Amino acid sequence: MTDRTQLATKKPVLALKPLKAAGNSFSGLFSSHIDGASFERVPFDWEHLGRGRYDIIVFHWPTEFFRPDSRKATLKLLGRMLLDKLRHRTKFVWVVHNLQPHDGGAMNSELTAYLFLKLLDGAILLSEHSRQEMCRLHPFTKSLATLVTVHGRYDSFIHPPRDSIPSERRNKLLFFGLIRDYKNVERLVTEAHKVATDPFSLTVIGVCPEEELERKIRAAAGDDARISLDIRHDFVPDDELERVIDAHDAVVLPYRNILNSGVALHSLARNKPVLAPRMGSLPELQEMVGSEWVHLFDGDISADGLETFLAALDTCRAPRPDLSRFDWERIGSDVTRFMKSL
Repeated sequence: MTDRTQLATKKPVLALKPLKAAGNSFSGLFSSHIDGASFERVPFDWEHLGRGRYDIIVFHWPTEFFRPDSRKATLKLLGRMLLDKLRHRTKFVWVVHNLQPHDGGAMNSELTAYLFLKLLDGAILLSEHSRQEMCRLHPFTKSLATLVTVHGRYDSFIHPPRDSIPSERRNKLLFFGLIRDYKNVERLVTEAHKVATDPFSLTVIGVCPEEELERKIRAAAGDDARISLDIRHDFVPDDELERVIDAHDAVVLPYRNILNSGVALHSLARNKPVLAPRMGSLPELQEMVGSEWVHLFDGDISADGLETFLAALDTCRAPRPDLSRFDWERIGSDVTRFMKSL
């Protein structure tokens, strides 16, 4: 085989940041369902940026460009992106989980965010609302190649999920995941104190990177025996998290700000109804799955809202939601075609 033939038959190198991540299985599911016969899938390394190592680079959470710790250092990264683009025809794709970071980073930078977006060749959005919001916030992205898909479901179970059985409910609510200020856990705990429904309990489990926020949540919980806090410094292992979710009746997302939610899909995959704010892509999720599985509230989370949710749980008679529209095989096929079209 000649060198030219070898070059022609070599698979394009697709670098993903990240290829997979601890504590969040989305990126691993996303990368593993891209056709391996069409692309060589590798983890992205900043050291290779600007050196022509990759044919396509996919960013999941490009916080570096929206809230850089150093604008000067980020401008250098953008320069290396441009070098790859001009010299090596590298393509850049953003999977839009959030249109801007919820927190973290030293500063907001309109300049570096604008330059990052201008260097993109495509965007993969997890809802139609996400596409509309991106175009509203950044009108020049209307001409950007886009794929509107959905957040894939969670199918890789260590323990098979239990069916939802109304007769077994004890009004046990759960919050799980990374605990950040915008997720409004302090308010959730405060409002849980006021819930009059009996029996009732709330469990909060997850990692809280901010000591002051953890202190406020613990203070809000006080000595209420109905509120259980399991705040850790390490991610909850998958097998333990599955057992915890299964031990509760439903999941609460008290967020003040949200675009897409992996927690909602994770909960639904284990046959647990979800209470969430009426914002972002959640109304679309409710339309797809049904209002008996996705319950939405307006404004801030409240004791009245929690009580209304608990009373409505008995309206959910199906043992499990229909998540066929969130199949990873279809998503992977759509993403593969999109990457090939760039």
